[in-house]
Amino acid sequence: MDVIKTLSLKGRTTYIDLIEPLEEGIAEVLIADEDGILLHVQDATYAVALFNPAAVDIFADALSHCKEPISVHTGALVPALKGKGLAVSLECVQAVYLLAQPLIEDESILIRPLEERDLPMVLHHYKHGDETYIRERYEAGVMIAAEIDGNPAGFMGRHVECAMGMLEVLPQYRRMHVGEALERAYINRLLTQGTTPYCHVEVANKASLSLQKKLGLVFSSELVYWFN
Repeated sequence: MDVIKTLSLKGRTTYIDLIEPLEEGIAEVLIADEDGILLHVQDATYAVALFNPAAVDIFADALSHCKEPISVHTGALVPALKGKGLAVSLECVQAVYLLAQPLIEDESILIRPLEERDLPMVLHHYKHGDETYIRERYEAGVMIAAEIDGNPAGFMGRHVECAMGMLEVLPQYRRMHVGEALERAYINRLLTQGTTPYCHVEVANKASLSLQKKLGLVFSSELVYWFN
């Protein structure tokens, strides 16, 4: 089975969270058949696409004892995993940038690679990952920072499963388009690398959803549920 082709035919926007790790060669295929696809990404997360609801028990059993985060699309597997005692930590909209042209960047805000001297600031402000994870992402070279008048104003990165994220703007620089400047720069960075920019936005985060629309990202028809 050509897993990437199968997922692409079913919808690149819907399954970009499985397609991108496969295209980058960082995902191990655990299950791939007409019932669905299960990936282990960088020994850190699981991603699953269930095509046949009748096979839900097979996939639920395979994931029920996983200690690492699991991303699951809308469908029968969500209640099945809840029935196994797993809890949803995030309910997200998947937003994907499908255009080839880069975005215009805000030249008034300096965007640069994150540096080691920035780590205390990141560790203080980012509350959705521990120090080990943040340092691993920094060492992977996937984090950037914004500066205004020589001072750090915010930062952004890319999660281990390939989704853009870790976006934080320092309180004193909010409402100054710093977050937008960071995401514009990050999208362009990924386009240069030949990868598809995408992100997961919590369904209640209206400001971020509006930003994704403004930047030209399109939304999948299926929500993504993260079990932690």
